[in-house]
Amino acid sequence: MLGMLGLSMPQTAYATVNSVQQKETISGVITDANTQETIVGASVMVKGSTQGAITDIDGKFTLSVDALPVTVVVSYIGYQKKEVKITSKGAIHITLAEDTQLMDEVIVTGYGTFKKSAYAGSASNVKSDKMADVPTVSFQDMLQGNATGVQFSASSGQPGASSNINIRGMGSINAGNTPLYVIDGVPVISGSINSMSSDSGLDIMSTINTNDIASITVIKDAAAASLYGSRAANGVIIITTKQGQQGKPKVSLQADWGYSDFAMDYRPVMNGQQRRDYIYNGLYAGQILKGKTEQEATAYADDNIDDYAPIPWCGFIDWDDVLFKKGSHQQYEASVSGGADKFKYYSSIAYLKQDGITHRSGLERLTGRLNVDYKATNRLTLGANIFFSSVNQDVYSEGFTYTAPFYSSRSAVTPSDPVYNEDGTWNRAFIRIGDRNPALANEYDSQREYVTRTFNTVYGQLEFIKDLKFKTTFSYDYITTKGKDWADPRTSNGDDINGGMSKKFYERRKMVWGNQLTYNKTFAEVHHLDGLLGYEIDDQYRDYLSGYATNFATPDKNDISNGKKTESVGGSDTRTRMVSYIGRVNYDFDNKYFLGASYRVDGSSRLQRSHRWGNFWSVSGAWRIIEEDFMKPTAGWLTDMKIRASYGVNGTLPSDYYGYLALSSLGAGYNEQPAIIISQLANDRLKWETNYNLNLGLDFSLFNRVNVTLEYYLRNTKNLLMDSPVSMTTGFSSYLMNVGQLRNQGIELEINSTNIKTKDLEWKTTFNLSHNKNKVIKLDGDQTQIVSGTQIRKIGHSYRTFYMIEFAGINPENGNPQFYTNELLDDGTYSKEITEDATKARAIMLKKHAEPNVTGGLYNSIRYKWFDLSFLFNYQFGAYAYDTWAQKTEHGGYDMEANIPTYYADSWKKPGDITKYEQFYEKSSIVAMHKITNSRRLHSTDYIRLKTITLGFTLPKQWILPAGLSNARIYMSANNLWTWAAWDYYDPESVVNGNATQTTPPLKTVTFGLNINF
Repeated sequence: MLGMLGLSMPQTAYATVNSVQQKETISGVITDANTQETIVGASVMVKGSTQGAITDIDGKFTLSVDALPVTVVVSYIGYQKKEVKITSKGAIHITLAEDTQLMDEVIVTGYGTFKKSAYAGSASNVKSDKMADVPTVSFQDMLQGNATGVQFSASSGQPGASSNINIRGMGSINAGNTPLYVIDGVPVISGSINSMSSDSGLDIMSTINTNDIASITVIKDAAAASLYGSRAANGVIIITTKQGQQGKPKVSLQADWGYSDFAMDYRPVMNGQQRRDYIYNGLYAGQILKGKTEQEATAYADDNIDDYAPIPWCGFIDWDDVLFKKGSHQQYEASVSGGADKFKYYSSIAYLKQDGITHRSGLERLTGRLNVDYKATNRLTLGANIFFSSVNQDVYSEGFTYTAPFYSSRSAVTPSDPVYNEDGTWNRAFIRIGDRNPALANEYDSQREYVTRTFNTVYGQLEFIKDLKFKTTFSYDYITTKGKDWADPRTSNGDDINGGMSKKFYERRKMVWGNQLTYNKTFAEVHHLDGLLGYEIDDQYRDYLSGYATNFATPDKNDISNGKKTESVGGSDTRTRMVSYIGRVNYDFDNKYFLGASYRVDGSSRLQRSHRWGNFWSVSGAWRIIEEDFMKPTAGWLTDMKIRASYGVNGTLPSDYYGYLALSSLGAGYNEQPAIIISQLANDRLKWETNYNLNLGLDFSLFNRVNVTLEYYLRNTKNLLMDSPVSMTTGFSSYLMNVGQLRNQGIELEINSTNIKTKDLEWKTTFNLSHNKNKVIKLDGDQTQIVSGTQIRKIGHSYRTFYMIEFAGINPENGNPQFYTNELLDDGTYSKEITEDATKARAIMLKKHAEPNVTGGLYNSIRYKWFDLSFLFNYQFGAYAYDTWAQKTEHGGYDMEANIPTYYADSWKKPGDITKYEQFYEKSSIVAMHKITNSRRLHSTDYIRLKTITLGFTLPKQWILPAGLSNARIYMSANNLWTWAAWDYYDPESVVNGNATQTTPPLKTVTFGLNINF
């Protein structure tokens, strides 16, 4: 056609067209090597280029290349990457094998990565699929039941509330039991970061988007934990975030919506009519006991019932309907990931909003993440992990304040108290608490936290010579928390001061600079050597400023600067530093015999110079028995077997940054004149707590379907920091010293099984069980026992053993409570004589403690064609809790104006009644049970809970590929959906350190979601 137009084509252009026309076309199909199923969405890339294709619904691909032969790289998540050299045109068949090595990984981020088959230590791995789609703010409560040896508790169920995680029991009293958290190789700040005083707190892990997490590894023994030295005595939780994979960009969109409610009927009280009838009978019974006639008793009850339980103008009130509501949940997320040979990336942005079960409770979070890895040359790799989070949290009071929703609705305000007066104004005349209207306070008072966090890490790795690499990592974590607490002048909390605003500002900074030189070499194909030398600097700084002002002109303009009276201004800053030197060497022979050793030296500014440096070490070994020739006869059924052992020392620092210094306080004064007082004695003998950890393990696999791990551990904490008494002439009553000793020992069992695996049906199960026994070995060197409230610390027994008067039941003849005298006899036993006079009953150590004997979980994952179902049960047996709330509610008639627990309906009413609850009547405090700390308030916290359940439907490929989608899935997910509890009046997971209080219990959340991938 060009010739017909009288035009000529330049030779270069002709050559280009000719080149295009000469491209070769290759095609083929990708299948699973085991099931022979085609793999949809596998990546087929020309090695060394950006040319590639994705397999279609039939697992087929077509790709144009410049010339043959060519090498293609085939990859898909969960399968081993495979390189195939193609020398001729035509259809080819490529099979991919499951990446069992990937499934076997235990990641010790920052100090190396080990296959589980080659690992001599103790670690539990929780992968992202067990956390996916679960409607939770933080990943932490997902560890219990999924990881052996991990126990989770939270002081509150409010969204974002702080939590406690113990790994293999408690190892410290005053230095803390929080494990070390490591994100992408960097130790990070942990704990609560709330600026205002609140019962719930704000856990820093709530700033992290759970969907950004690829896996969580819980390190429990010394083999790896000792490399973290003074911070790892309570275990290490290693979080690895998602990284980009080679291939075309993958776009994922996810959204879910749902609601929250009480997981259990939480501390129910009698409704209005029940309470009125019950109190009426109590008024009557009280007069009969005083010797009055039936007519006199009836007249007394008729005359006085309306003082305690009147019928309000609007009818009886259900205060649960007034103060509580169903919470809501919504989350939206978009992520993009991909990469080529040299550059890989993962990025995400997510928004989450959870409203709690009251009008002043909720959390709103916006997060963004960018992880990049760039292979600049064959020897130099650069990368960065960039994270940003903005969190707002609303909380309400959970203490014993009259306007707190739980305390008021369960004790202080009754169904006879209306919310409003008949004229529509707020009721300010309550039967028991006067003008304190909790609904009014809930409307106008507020407490909010504002958090901004940026956590950024950059790293570079240079391979000097083959197998010798140097990596440097610099991380900076910057967190600001701003808190506002407003007491409105229209409420009882603020009317006396005409409004009060408290404002606080916290700035936290943590810098970590780590340098590592690693050498990894294989000699003669059977000798594998892995060595590491490292140097780290950890610098933490915290600044704090607060102010409180009252007397506001208008509640609508409540910034602190508008308060007429400045009540207080405060502030302080603290700083701590640590320098560390690290060494590690691992050796294995022919993947059969494994030896390892590590050594770390930490120097901390928290200790006096002569005790500043701590030495921490570990040794470990493993033997893969299955590799021995004498095991070959078992090959048909025993597919793997390994025994392992480790022993080492970790440390724990004092929690006080300046605990060793003699300090004077400049904040004191007299007659508004400044003064200086001694605030702390010098303590130059203060040193590290040391944790000696022994771990023995057995791993074996049956029929390549059932994997079993059995472990025994012994954990001794020495040089325990404890308050020891000193002479009061010093001006102080106690002195922190390294004198105590604790022991934890236990066993752990985990069984993973692939029950069914066919083309259409797959069913996998994980069962785990943990048993831990805690024992006090030594206290302060002089005392053998220390009583602390309702618990006793006694040598030879659990640290949280209960100590109190022993309840002996209700006298069936008169309905009075009875107690065992428990006088100590000559033979060392206790007298079990019964008395109704509590002053004659002796408090003793009971055979009940707060630590569970057994914890664990059962996880199942089932896939049938396009449907998937997964669920997790977690459980706990053997622990008890003391109900401190009962000190307010089990009054038996002493406080007739208060609410009454529903279980009092079963109280004693006539001679012969067998019950746990005394006769309810108008009485003095002398005989009221709420004044007596006794074992009736000890309840079993045994429970089984359906922790999570997810049901999903993945749309068939033929439905979605025409729309350009690679995957589309709809799902329903819930947590805490069902619970069985031995004592179901309160939630067993709302117990902290053996005490059940009035805080928000764990919530049940149900969501519906959609996930789309391009």
